[in-house]
Amino acid sequence: MKDDLIADLWGVVVEHIPEKQRKDVASDFVNTLLDHGVKDSVLESLMGIDAYLDTAIEYSIDSDDIEEYDDDYNSDDD
Repeated sequence: MKDDLIADLWGVVVEHIPEKQRKDVASDFVNTLLDHGVKDSVLESLMGIDAYLDTAIEYSIDSDDIEEYDDDYNSDDD
């Protein structure tokens, strides 16, 4: 999926979401993109579009780094 299409989709959707729900919707949006194989580099290119989306992207990327670290750490225990 093209970066600009994802950005446009978020832009259309976010206008119809109440402010208090945007954090949760942004998180679900990013998780859905990841579930469908969108790469971290594509997500990073979306930074700066919306503060809620930025937070969700940062969290998902940080979570991936933590999981990779945990996998590396746990593999040494074998």
